[in-house]
Amino acid sequence: MLLMLIFFISYLALTCAPYDNNQLLKTPQIHFEAAVFASFLFNPGEQAASALLNQTTRMTVFNFVKDNPGFHFRAISDCLEMPIGVLQYHLGLLVDGGLISAYSDGRYKRYFESGKFTDTEVKAISILRHETAGRILVILVEKQCALHKELTVKLGISSQALSWQMNRLEEMGVIRKKAEGLEVKYALDCEISNAVQRFVSLV
Repeated sequence: MLLMLIFFISYLALTCAPYDNNQLLKTPQIHFEAAVFASFLFNPGEQAASALLNQTTRMTVFNFVKDNPGFHFRAISDCLEMPIGVLQYHLGLLVDGGLISAYSDGRYKRYFESGKFTDTEVKAISILRHETAGRILVILVEKQCALHKELTVKLGISSQALSWQMNRLEEMGVIRKKAEGLEVKYALDCEISNAVQRFVSLV
């Protein structure tokens, strides 16, 4: 930043310097190029974002992620019918430029518009994008709590498969479980529950 400032001051001095002694008393006029450089120097975030989105393919990728938060890389590629290499290049620039953020969701990397969602909302949306885990969240939001056996029936999966899902969700801090006799009852963390209610229609 300091080097850029020194360069700008030097450039300003050169562009504003008079050509002869008769112009010494005149007010120097700042050249247009210097003004543009100053705008970029003192508003780098805004200028960088504008430059990043000044490209059709990259704007398409950004708008898709903005409208479809939580999609993983392959889903974006399939929906946009975009070659993997092309998408990888443009997504990388958008992430590096701070316009899009990536969330690691196990073997998936999911993408969101930066600054639009809280960490809890990102987590809730990511889980909702999973078929079985997403259905678990929806059931628990609707019923507030449910027994292990009840969930296996509703989901049509084995007890072992449900245990795997619930252990993973518990590790993520999404659910709370409580033993009731020989059964286990599950409920959502309050903050996650609120986020699911807000975004369940989105996914």
